[in-house]
Amino acid sequence: MGLVASSVVQLFNCPQDRNFRGRTSKLGPEISSEKMEAPPAPDARDWSALNVDALSLIFTKLGAIEVLMGAGLVCHSWLDTAKLPDMWRSVDMSNHNVVETMPDSVLHCMAKVAVDRSCGQLEAFAGKRFVNANLLKYIGDRAPSLKRLRLISCKINNVGFMDAIKKFPLLEDLELSLCPYVFGKDSFETIGMSCTHLTCFKWCMDGVHRFKGNYNYMNMEAMGITTMTKLCSLQIFGSRLNNCGLAAILDNCPNLESLDIRYCFNVKEDGALHEKCAGIRSLRLPRDSINDYEFKDNLPTW
Repeated sequence: MGLVASSVVQLFNCPQDRNFRGRTSKLGPEISSEKMEAPPAPDARDWSALNVDALSLIFTKLGAIEVLMGAGLVCHSWLDTAKLPDMWRSVDMSNHNVVETMPDSVLHCMAKVAVDRSCGQLEAFAGKRFVNANLLKYIGDRAPSLKRLRLISCKINNVGFMDAIKKFPLLEDLELSLCPYVFGKDSFETIGMSCTHLTCFKWCMDGVHRFKGNYNYMNMEAMGITTMTKLCSLQIFGSRLNNCGLAAILDNCPNLESLDIRYCFNVKEDGALHEKCAGIRSLRLPRDSINDYEFKDNLPTW
């Protein structure tokens, strides 16, 4: 029996009728089994034979979550490639839809697998929503050379964050966006004292702010930022700081080349401010356009 006929038998669990061959159709002449033979299948490509460089490029474009969820399980050779430490120097778990719907416990396990596969070579990690203090400590214990850390909408609190951030002495780039429970002088001072190589810091806020308030309350994060003396780039979107807090930052961070203080409406744009910022190459002021701001759906309310 031909290939097509055999497929039909298997699909519908039909008995193999010996009289099938040579049976006459009412719609036409007798159909022989030879006429029902399928054409030979073209040579199928053996995807398991892809070289490591090609697979690595594919996996890099897919991203960590896709590789962990199945792309790395296609065959033994793909799994072997998916376990290479070089594949896990950068792990981004912030830009996939599953981080919004998958249970945190599952995402924690996936992140730990990625960190373990890096064998201490992890240099960049990004997580959205699911990262807590325990996971951050896990990363710190196994990735002492981490240089870039990005946390978005994570519910980690001050105490857990301060304990964990001390494990990243080589950190150069840190982002805390929409993380409402990491705030205040102590947390930011801990960053500055622990991450002495930090050159880029982003802190984007949402929530409700007031135009006026206690001086220490308005500038408590700014006082912490003053300890990050090697900063070249700083974004503090939607902060409560005022001109005094900003001046303190500028006095203690002489290497600043890029400053973004959009939505920091307690900062008044006057001649003294412009003079203070004269040496900054890229300057975004409180009322500048936010068209390129990533979190426009979570703007702070003033």
